Amino acid sequence: MSAHPYLTEVHRALPRVLALFDTNPISTMRGVGDRYRWAWKGTDFANGTFQSAVHGLALLVANGLLPAGIQEEKILQRIHETLDGIRAITHRNGSLDEILPGESSYCVTALVAFDALCALDILRARMSDAERARHRATIAPLVQFLTRARESHGVITNHLAVAAAALVRWQAMTGEDVSAARDAVLKIILAHRSDEGWFREYDGADAGYQTLALDYLSDIAEQAPELGLSPLLDATCAFLCHCAHPDGSFGGLYGSRNTRFLYPAGIEALAAHSAHASALAAFARAAHSTHRAVGLAMMDDANLMPMFTSFCRAAARAQVPHVAASTLPHASTPFQLHLPEAGLIVSRTEVSYSVVNWRKGAISAFADGTTLTDGGVLAHDGAGRWFSSQLASNDAALVSADAQQIVIDLPLQHVRQQYPSPLQMVILRLLCLSVMRVPSLNALIKKILVRLLVSPKRTARNRVRRTITLQPQVCISDMWLDHADGLTLQPAPTRFHAMHMASQGYWQRGDDV
Repeated sequence: MSAHPYLTEVHRALPRVLALFDTNPISTMRGVGDRYRWAWKGTDFANGTFQSAVHGLALLVANGLLPAGIQEEKILQRIHETLDGIRAITHRNGSLDEILPGESSYCVTALVAFDALCALDILRARMSDAERARHRATIAPLVQFLTRARESHGVITNHLAVAAAALVRWQAMTGEDVSAARDAVLKIILAHRSDEGWFREYDGADAGYQTLALDYLSDIAEQAPELGLSPLLDATCAFLCHCAHPDGSFGGLYGSRNTRFLYPAGIEALAAHSAHASALAAFARAAHSTHRAVGLAMMDDANLMPMFTSFCRAAARAQVPHVAASTLPHASTPFQLHLPEAGLIVSRTEVSYSVVNWRKGAISAFADGTTLTDGGVLAHDGAGRWFSSQLASNDAALVSADAQQIVIDLPLQHVRQQYPSPLQMVILRLLCLSVMRVPSLNALIKKILVRLLVSPKRTARNRVRRTITLQPQVCISDMWLDHADGLTLQPAPTRFHAMHMASQGYWQRGDDV
């Protein structure tokens, strides 16, 4: 496929990417990519994520991959403006914001630092020493913030990985020793890595975010091979192969964060020496060419730039030979694999392929060209309230599992669908302007928000026994073990989201059939 489908998708997205940035020469926001801030003036801060576009743009310039009619020098000027624009939105403590003013987002600060450093390295022959020095001075406060700050509201490997990758790049470029901060971040990542091959995303394993983490971990493996990450990343690719489905889709409701996107850059990088990554790379190219997996075409503004960069990186590597690919599990002979730490059971029978998260009761199953997707047990009462097993309670119990069926006892928790009211937004803004400027209180409030929205821990009074029959055909049956009066089970299968996660629910081909 050469650079396709990645380059094709990049060219389609490029006008949108370029249109996001302020090019007004008399604007104090020149080079800033958050249109909602500089154009609409609808918010009181700028989301720094957009500045990370410089990495993808630099790759297009350096590799001669810009579409016809767009001049390299014009894009190079855009890159300079975007790098300069970082300075306009950087706080005194060296941080950037994402969704709240004064938020000091560890993730976005790390993302922009990493992508800006990559852009400087890629374009080192196209920039003067003065230009490079100016941009390094812009990035320096971001790196210093990363050496001081820690993300404490959850173990989110893709955030930690991009921070470590930025620190590796900074040390290589400047010679400044930031290895203590780098090693501290890597220690957290590795301490929460499972021997099953996956890295932790909040409460467990999530296929989509695992591919994003690979984008950054693979860069660390290339830049600092002495850290010994390559064997671990091969094991991650082996794990992810089980999340590649026969219909071309990837991941889903059985993951800890319900994501289905497929970031290709890390996979393409690892495919040069990993048979598992090579199999995933071939799968990803086919899936993205048919929009069977969530990719660049589906991204909203909040996730546009990381996916844009990943597609640009994948396109730039498209000519690098891959090693011989292993066989993907869905195409193998029958087996059943138990991954107890992830709570997953992968089953390949003569007629179907299934991935079950028994802690959530969620399943994705594929047979005879049909797809069965279920997010777990769902029930409702007469007052319009919903109860679900999808919140990944530790109280779930795997009763039995064999090649014929899987039996699970699942607690149901009340699904609290919370959307901020005007009053709550006012309170949150006041917190941002006051107590959240204190780092320890900022971290505490983020922990509270995660506890309320992402990882609620509530006692469940209602329990259901779910039986998933795997052959001769896949089907689901639910029966009450203990429940309150007035609760009614929703017939399975049902696709639904019971947890807060901004990156779930993107459309992909197959959703509306």
